[in-house]
Amino acid sequence: MRTGRTFSNSGFTLLEVMVALSIIGIAMVVMLGLAQRSILVNSRLQKMTHATLLAKQKMAEIENHIGSTFDQGKGDFTKPNQQFRWRSITSPTPINGIAQIDLSVIWGDEQDNELVTLTSFIKEGQQ
Repeated sequence: MRTGRTFSNSGFTLLEVMVALSIIGIAMVVMLGLAQRSILVNSRLQKMTHATLLAKQKMAEIENHIGSTFDQGKGDFTKPNQQFRWRSITSPTPINGIAQIDLSVIWGDEQDNELVTLTSFIKEGQQ
């Protein structure tokens, strides 16, 4: 009469399962960090694209004399773009009759480099 059981070696030990779960856990933490970083980068790029389009629009207004707000050298955009503001600096160039305009569109904190700058050249007196 046999009283003992026979055990099969086909299966995983508890240690093997715990090691596999810890590797999967570490990989998941890394993947979640990458996903969060991707969301932050996407948000920044959307704001940068929006600011670039606003800068092009404001530069066209300056070049074509549309509106009188650019005479101030700075201002805020109206709704729905109220989170953006702009600043223009006009400076002379070595070429007579040509001025350089640097137009910056800023959102958030300027010290954190949250701005886009466009540079254009116009005939003096056109502004």
